[in-house]
Amino acid sequence: MPLLWENLAKQLESVRAGGGFDYSAWASPAAAPLQGSRDERLKMALNAIQDSGNTQMIESLNAALEGREASFDLPPIESGPQAFLKTLNQKAF
Repeated sequence: MPLLWENLAKQLESVRAGGGFDYSAWASPAAAPLQGSRDERLKMALNAIQDSGNTQMIESLNAALEGREASFDLPPIESGPQAFLKTLNQKAF
């Protein structure tokens, strides 16, 4: 965390000095220019995560490659006081 604050302080000094904002200090070493078309990059990403078991990411990438909206079968999320009371009742038994 101290490194983050030190970096921010340097950026602020740079802006105050009139030098503008230096984005290179925030770029990671792995931030190389992207190569290939969008479809090639999507295929590379899909190949990279194919065995991860992350079904949502795989569906999202497949949908992007096919030009459609991703369809996720997510269970409904209960919230509010009723959901809280239901959880308490389940823990009691």
